[in-house]
Amino acid sequence: MNLTRQIKQLPFIEKAAPEVISSLIQIADIIELEKDEYLVKQFDIGQHLYFLLSGELGTLIPLKENNVEHNIGSVKIKNTPIGWSAFRSPARYTTTYIANKKTQLLRLPIQALTTLINQNPEFGNDILSFIYTSCLPVLEEVQNQTRPFFSNESLAFDETRPLEPTSHHKFSAQEAFDLIKSSAFFEGFNQQEKRIFSKSGNFFLVNQGDIISQQEKVSDGLYLLIKGKVIVSYQTNKGKTLTTRTISRRGTVLSWTAPNQNINNRTSIIASRDSSILYISQEKLDQLLEMSPKIKHKYWYRLIWLVGTHLLAARMRLLSQTLNNEVTAVSNVIAQNAALLSVSSPLYKISELLKSQITTNEAFGLLYQSLHFGSALEKTIAGMCLDILKDVQRENGFYLQLQKAYDRVKELDSDTPKMDIRRENAQLFKQAFEKVPYVIKGLENLPKKAGSLFIYNHLANAESTTLPNGFNFPLDAQFISSLIIDNQYGVTGLRVVGRSQKNEYWRDDYYHKFGHIFVDSWQSLSQDDTANNSFLQDATNVINDDIPLLISPEGARFSTEDSPSTFGESAFSLTQSNLLNEEPWIVPIAVANFDKRVDHTIYSVVIKPAFKLSDRVNLNRKDALSKFLKKYQSEFKGYVSEARQLAREIAITPSLSHQPGYRSNMLKLNQVEAEFESDVRALESQLAQISNQSQAVAFYGSSTFKLWDDLRHNLGHINTVNLGFGGATLEACVYYFERLVVARQPKSLVIYLGDNDIGNRQSYNQITEHYIQLLEKVDQHFSDLPVALVSVKPSPARMKHHEEIIEVNKLLERLAFTRPNTEFIDVYSAFTKQDKSLKTELFCDDELHLNKKGYEVLSQHLLAFENFIFHK
Repeated sequence: MNLTRQIKQLPFIEKAAPEVISSLIQIADIIELEKDEYLVKQFDIGQHLYFLLSGELGTLIPLKENNVEHNIGSVKIKNTPIGWSAFRSPARYTTTYIANKKTQLLRLPIQALTTLINQNPEFGNDILSFIYTSCLPVLEEVQNQTRPFFSNESLAFDETRPLEPTSHHKFSAQEAFDLIKSSAFFEGFNQQEKRIFSKSGNFFLVNQGDIISQQEKVSDGLYLLIKGKVIVSYQTNKGKTLTTRTISRRGTVLSWTAPNQNINNRTSIIASRDSSILYISQEKLDQLLEMSPKIKHKYWYRLIWLVGTHLLAARMRLLSQTLNNEVTAVSNVIAQNAALLSVSSPLYKISELLKSQITTNEAFGLLYQSLHFGSALEKTIAGMCLDILKDVQRENGFYLQLQKAYDRVKELDSDTPKMDIRRENAQLFKQAFEKVPYVIKGLENLPKKAGSLFIYNHLANAESTTLPNGFNFPLDAQFISSLIIDNQYGVTGLRVVGRSQKNEYWRDDYYHKFGHIFVDSWQSLSQDDTANNSFLQDATNVINDDIPLLISPEGARFSTEDSPSTFGESAFSLTQSNLLNEEPWIVPIAVANFDKRVDHTIYSVVIKPAFKLSDRVNLNRKDALSKFLKKYQSEFKGYVSEARQLAREIAITPSLSHQPGYRSNMLKLNQVEAEFESDVRALESQLAQISNQSQAVAFYGSSTFKLWDDLRHNLGHINTVNLGFGGATLEACVYYFERLVVARQPKSLVIYLGDNDIGNRQSYNQITEHYIQLLEKVDQHFSDLPVALVSVKPSPARMKHHEEIIEVNKLLERLAFTRPNTEFIDVYSAFTKQDKSLKTELFCDDELHLNKKGYEVLSQHLLAFENFIFHK
């Protein structure tokens, strides 16, 4: 193959000077690979850049855990650059390439090529531009292979809208410079170059649901996050929409553009809360890059670095889904950055901690610690790992709620009424199951009479839900009790529970607190008249009292695939007992997937029409019941298959779960945690450094409190604890109330909320409902706690919501008036002049948050209630 001809055919050579072409011919050579021969291996020192001439290369990621290489794509297009990751520090290849067939490549030594680029600016611009544009289809190919997470639909808002271009505000060049200095994208630029970029930027505020950049629309500039949070959404070529990550790190590049090119956005970037953005337009960017070839080259290198970072994240997401193992993918992300990470980094512990459910929460604690307080690299890696672990984090939240449910019941006094225990247990499990994707079908089949017999196929537990002491909740039974029976009838009902083995004696003690009915086994009832009579007496009393009775006729646990097993006659013959006031309905409930890990499945339940046994079986005939049950077991197996198919359909098309007769959380799954968990974790880390938090005055709410750095100084009281977190909504503060407020047992509570709810276009009814829920939480956990409700402040950024703010403040005043030990503190007037215009001098440049003077004014109004807040 002629080397000169191949070089002259390269797309970026067209404008190259003869001396550049001559230099390339001198440093280049052509290599040939046979099938299954390696080109480069992951982590090899990046010495060469390659261009594919013919053949095909496979892209592999080797895993040290099992010494297996996993194929994640291929390269077939002629002239595709390979090994460009070596341009990035630490100059090593990030993947392994192997020949899928006989392959030829042009090889260029990177060191000599870099020298040639530096000496010939125009050639450098052309080759770097070509490498960058060639990277984008590689990234797109990987993204198109990725499937949505189960958490994918968990956006904390429903409405999106195009960004209004009129929302620009003042932003000093110094502030822009400070932002650019903090951005990883601008590493490699010197101070003077960073100042050049900062002078070209504009600032604007975006609201929740604003589309900052839209996929497939031409990129119009460089967008950097100043403050707030956005989500990255991507639609694959198959029409699936993936929420691939969330971004809240200051200085992160959200969307970008290439010099003098019209390239479409790869993704859509949507604000998930009020956020501030630094924007450098395409026109200004082109102007400043044309001023200096050196800066332009650096910009191309950073674009290549940026795509490489996104490609690594996309490949790891794909790998985690291919292997169904997020832990392995996270281990690989950390390994790929080991050359740059400090050896003392807590990130090295993550892989081991994730291997056990008991230590998984500790792993997330370290990830969030690194995300908020680590080095620049640790923040990047932690963010990447958290994106991969979306569903594992949701599973961890479910596991923590199971622990909470167990401990809460265990701690209750023995004389606590059993009905109260069942009611509280149901509430705890409702909270737990909201963290798990589920769907219920057939709610219209539930009978009106509560005193019915509810039968279900009993499934084994996944190992990942076993509590540290070995206890396993029957998740299917808990689900039916809390989300179906309790929701329908307002009572959780009772269960028939198999008595524990000797080595599980504590399990019986636990279930006795609920008042459940115990049996040794269904078989034992047919052999022991005394035991059977006792069971009949207890069970019929429950039904006669119009209390639901939940029974698994199998008497054992099985996998979804093997369920159900043989049905015991005692569970059915119970309905014919002469101790009953009337024959009860039998309600068949088929369950699926409760034996699977919750991070990779959907819990599904199908309720079939209720029937009376006497309508299906002639009980006067000998063996009629046993023959019926043998046939009915096969029929019930079809119900389980229906439940399995339901889960598959809902996973593909979540919107189907909102048909009449269905109940599901698929379109609202984990919304609050997806948006606020990172903020709350950061707050908890900061609070952990503070002693004597109990019996302090707690300030709970949104950024108006969170950003109040001089709170103690302004108010003149040291015994305070600031529980504000960024973007906080009423719903989020209800959700995190136990973790943040109850955990600190404050002496009084000052609340500032509603600002973000109004900005997020929540209706007045929604705000009212959530505020009432928050105050109910206060009453549930505290006796006569002093509560101060602070009015919503006006702000220049929210002038269009002026009327809504006034209405919400009237609501707060009414709520305070109707509650004991509650005060309404009106600060609205403090930020307006006599002519009703705003005192803009009290606000920051973002025209939303208070500046130092604004907090001094807020302090004066709170201190008017000093005795109530601090001394009551």
